[in-house]
Amino acid sequence: MDSRITAVALMVFLGFALWAQPQDAAEPPNLELLIQADEETLLLEAPAPPQGQLSLTYDQYYAPKEERSIQEEISVDLIDLDALRQAIEAWSAENVLRLSLDECIAIALRQNPDIIIARFAPMKTDGDLKAARGEFDPFWQSTATYLRSSTSTSQDIRVFGGGITAIDLYRTTFNTALAGKLQTGTQYSLAFDMTKEESTFGRFVEEFSGRLTLTLTQPLLRGMSWKANRARIMMARNMRGMTEAQLRLEVMNTVSNVVKAYWDLVGAVEALKVREDALANAERLLHINETRREIGTAADIEVLQAKAGVASRQSELISARSRVADAGDILKQMLDLREGDLFSKAQISPTDRPNLSDISLLNPEEFERRLDESVALALKNRPEVTILEEQVKNAKLDEFRAKQDMLPEFNVIGSLTSGGRDHYFRQMMYGVRGQQDWAYTLGVQATVPIGNRAARGAHLRAKLSRREMEEREKQAELGLMLNVHLALRNVITNQILVESNRQTSRLQEANVVAEEKRLRLGVTTSWQLLKVQEDLTAAQVMELQARIAYEKALVDLRLAEGTLLDSLGIEVDIPERERPMNYFISLVPKQFW
Repeated sequence: MDSRITAVALMVFLGFALWAQPQDAAEPPNLELLIQADEETLLLEAPAPPQGQLSLTYDQYYAPKEERSIQEEISVDLIDLDALRQAIEAWSAENVLRLSLDECIAIALRQNPDIIIARFAPMKTDGDLKAARGEFDPFWQSTATYLRSSTSTSQDIRVFGGGITAIDLYRTTFNTALAGKLQTGTQYSLAFDMTKEESTFGRFVEEFSGRLTLTLTQPLLRGMSWKANRARIMMARNMRGMTEAQLRLEVMNTVSNVVKAYWDLVGAVEALKVREDALANAERLLHINETRREIGTAADIEVLQAKAGVASRQSELISARSRVADAGDILKQMLDLREGDLFSKAQISPTDRPNLSDISLLNPEEFERRLDESVALALKNRPEVTILEEQVKNAKLDEFRAKQDMLPEFNVIGSLTSGGRDHYFRQMMYGVRGQQDWAYTLGVQATVPIGNRAARGAHLRAKLSRREMEEREKQAELGLMLNVHLALRNVITNQILVESNRQTSRLQEANVVAEEKRLRLGVTTSWQLLKVQEDLTAAQVMELQARIAYEKALVDLRLAEGTLLDSLGIEVDIPERERPMNYFISLVPKQFW
């Protein structure tokens, strides 16, 4: 019994002695759980690879390290925010160019390389049109020759010609003709031939002879059609309409790309502001935790977590600034902004923001009615419709011309000649005018190709090309209608997403405010508040993306309808016809200019 009492007394004494020893500062709440969860990680340290070795072996990586204290493992100095802060502060553009959306469009219309290149196409077709008309230009051709000869006479001439042993001849010949072709297929030629001759027989007395001849050739089968003869001119005119429509299409696409690139830049700038707000929230949390740590209500781990959150937001902010620079460079490329011959280094600062005051622009209940209206606008306004219509016209003209070429050739030919001869040039000309010598001819010329495979093959190809272009026209119209369907549906979808993401963003803002109050009351953790802040940032980014997507969807809808330029008040400036080189200058050799 005494031994039991002694044992109990000894245990009480030892317990009191242990209680009376000085205690260390209280550890942060839940710190033991964190240490226990990461016990193996805290007791291991990956050593640096030996010099020249790029990676660690398995044994090196899992080699035990020296055990360190908890304060060494969880220290607020483990994360240094100065380097990232300096990088953020150093990222600033020296030259900022503030531009509105209208200013960007005006610059693109004036300087965009694609528009400048597209403007050459209509002017080139003017050259094709003039070349096609040149088929009916008359041409003038002249030939002048001089002949000096001496020919020995035959025996008969020597005997009966008074002993003439040689005949000397001096002959000058001049030929000139004006010829051409009419649009009816008629070929004409007006030729004047003159000869001055001196010979032994004429005792070297000058003699002039002249002849004026008019020749006409009129096709009655192949080549007679006025439409077939003018086919090249009509096709060139159609090409002019095609190139003007292509220019309008290029302007529409360029303006659409510029507007969407501008909104992408706006979205990147607004996303940068969201990241800046997220960084500000993280820094505020860090300040709160540092204050709580100083008064003893927070542990080092919470300050360390807040610092990690700040570092993460700083990295995201740097990435957001990079995306702003990339979006600005894309827009500058479309605007062809340069500093001399080099790409501009200026940073574009957009001054416009999406106007979502009338987010109910399109009522989903009126989708069917609006869809029919948009389809009708697309089939009326889209340049592709004009382009394909002109291509079908040209294909029909080519088929008609190929059909005419299959006919046999049957021409009526007629000529009328008036001439004169005298020792004096003037008298000879009087003789030509008075029809001293005259003649006329009338005849026919026929050519029938045997087999006619070349013409029949060309006609078959032209006919199939015409049918192909008609099918392409139908296919293009179907594609235009599909684009309208997709664009209109995309507008409605993004309209709904804008409102949905706006409500989500407001909810997340309220969650952040509530979570910060809970943190001050000590009923939540920094980690949970960081997660709520991340949710807010994600919601704000989603809302911003929805707003930008809605603006771009409206651009795509107006582009699909063909009303984009009209909605922006833009008129396509069709280049004026450029005059070709002067006729007389074109005849002068270059070396004499």
